[in-house]
Amino acid sequence: MSFLKPKVYMPPTPPPPPPPAQAGEEDTQRAAALSEEAVKKARKRKGAGSTIVAGSGMAGGGTTSTATGGTPTLLG
Repeated sequence: MSFLKPKVYMPPTPPPPPPPAQAGEEDTQRAAALSEEAVKKARKRKGAGSTIVAGSGMAGGGTTSTATGGTPTLLG
C-alpha cells in the first residue's frame, strides 16, 4: 500500500561556506592606528559641565538673569 505514503523529495545539501579570509598585516596595522586615534579623541572631549554657558551661573555666583527671571540656559 505504497499509495498511502507520500513521496518525499529531499533537496541536496548546500555546499559549505568558504573559509573566512585572513586579515592582512596592512589591515591589522591600519585598524590599530584608527583605534588609537579614537582613544585619543575620546580623551580630548569635554563634557557639558566645562562649557561656558553651563558654568556661568553655577560657580561664579553671577546675578545675570534672562527675560524669564532664571539663570541663562543654552537656548537663551
